[in-house]
This record gives sequence, C-alpha cells and structure tokens, in this order.
Amino acid sequence: MAPIDRALLEKYFNGECTPEEESMVYRWLDENDLDEYPDVHSERKYDRKQRKGWEQLSGLDEGLRALPAPGSTYASRGRWWVAAAMLIFLAGGGLLYFNYFRGYEKEYTTSFGEIRSFRLADGSTVTLNACSVLKVRRGFGRQHRDVQLQGEACFDIHGQPGKAFTVHTGKLAVTALGTAFNVTAFTEDPQTIVSLANGKVLVAKGDTPGVILAPGEEVIYTAQENQLKKEKFDFRKRFAWKQMIIYFDNANIDEVLTKLERFYGVQFEISQLKSRQWRLTGEYSNPALQEVLESLSFNYDFKYRMEAGKIILSEF
Repeated sequence: MAPIDRALLEKYFNGECTPEEESMVYRWLDENDLDEYPDVHSERKYDRKQRKGWEQLSGLDEGLRALPAPGSTYASRGRWWVAAAMLIFLAGGGLLYFNYFRGYEKEYTTSFGEIRSFRLADGSTVTLNACSVLKVRRGFGRQHRDVQLQGEACFDIHGQPGKAFTVHTGKLAVTALGTAFNVTAFTEDPQTIVSLANGKVLVAKGDTPGVILAPGEEVIYTAQENQLKKEKFDFRKRFAWKQMIIYFDNANIDEVLTKLERFYGVQFEISQLKSRQWRLTGEYSNPALQEVLESLSFNYDFKYRMEAGKIILSEF
C-alpha cells in the first residue's frame, strides 16, 4: 500500500476521518508493522470510548453539557510519539525509525474497556484484558520465552521442548510447558491469581519450591500473608472477561467500582455514600455505563451525578 498523505493523518488525529479513511490508516499502520512496537491504536480507542461514555453521562444533567470530554485535546499522553513516527514515515525515514528502536522490548498494551489478542513469535497466543501491559524482551522465542505482565492476560502456550514459557508479574513467576492459563496481577490489587485451564504450570515466589497446578486449580498470592494458596476456581468467573463480560461473585463495593473504572475509564467518588455494604453477584455483558449505574443505584439505593471529572455516588 502506498504511503498515506499528511492531510489524512491530521484528520485521523483530530477524529475527523470517515470509516473508510480510518480503515485506510489502520491498513497502512498494519502493513508497516507498527504493531511490533508500542500500540499506536490504543490511545485513539481509549479517547473515543471515554468520550462516548462521558457524553452519555453529561446528558443526564443540563448543567454538565458544557464539560469537555476527557482526552479531547491533542495533548493526550503518548500522542506526540505517534505523530513523530508518522512524520518520519512521511519523510521517507521509516527504515531509520525501525533501526533506531530495534533494541527496545516489544510492549503490548490495552486501554479502558479494550481486549486484545495477539500471537507471539513462538506461536503462543495471548489475550490481554483492559488496562494491562505485556512486555517482551528482544530474543524471545530464540534465546528465551520470558514475558512480563502487569494487569490480566490469558495465555495459550505453544509447546516447545526444552524451553519453558515463564510469565513474571513482579511478585510471582508462572512457568508452563504447553498449557492455557489466566494471570491476574494488577499493581493496585492486593492479590495475584494464577488460574489453570489445561495442561500444567509451576507457580513460584522467589526461591521457594513453588506450587504445581492441575486443570481447574488456581493459586492466590497475597503479599500480606506472603504465601501461595491453592484452591479450585469457577471457570466462568475467571475467564468471562474474554467475552467482554463484567462478572461479580459476592463482590464488595471496592471490587465493583474498580472493575467499572477499568472497563469504562471513569473515576468514582463515594465520600458522600454512607451505606457501602455491597455484596454483588451477577454479570453484565458488554453493557453501557449508564445501564450499569441505573442497575446499581436501584439495588443499593443511591443516586449519581457527574462533577469535576468524576462520578459522584451519594444518598437520596
């Protein structure tokens, strides 16, 4: 595909492209193999998704209609990097750009509400949940099969005799030989969870002997207890996110709001909420944010409004 012109790129960054023009930009990005480097798509997806949700909520209150949508300025984080990359390609310097960044590790990222699947160099498949980062050092598949995860991901490992696949979370190391498993390791969460769908994995903390899991078993590690606890798990609960389902199992208010913040890219303020004794069990299949808020407000008897960039929950 021939290089696209500067005018089309400017329309892309300003959100003014038609669906056909946007498709042309994506095809051009894919053909130039930019997916091997930090994700240039996620910022735009995040802006668009967050802006849509913001506009829906703003419509609930006449006084909020003038609020600017988050991410509406050109100065969103990481946008300058994308713009610089495009200008280099338009100037005919694409080869120089790739040579300059060749020594860097690959980084796959997802933003709020985004789920992304991709295949690694060794044939293994990874599905990355929202607000997650997977880093891969140079030489993966040849010299090593080690990756670093922050967030949540489901791994379907391609067997490679004599070369184990290891996921490092900063707290645990999960080593597999031909298997499928889920790792939940968000930095702000108190627990790190490794759930095995099939095959066999070894979960270790530091130099400890570790725990071997069989299908249907998971390890839960809590820093405060500093031990690996093995137990059975519910497949629906652990893997529902791959189908864009928000799943709750006797969840308290902190767990509920944290999941919603990751899914929709919003922030909640609950200082005006007296009753916080939530125990929510159920699921939402890729719902609109307003739909979830209406359901929760009915069940837990609160009202909500948007103010100063946050969703405020308060008593009636």
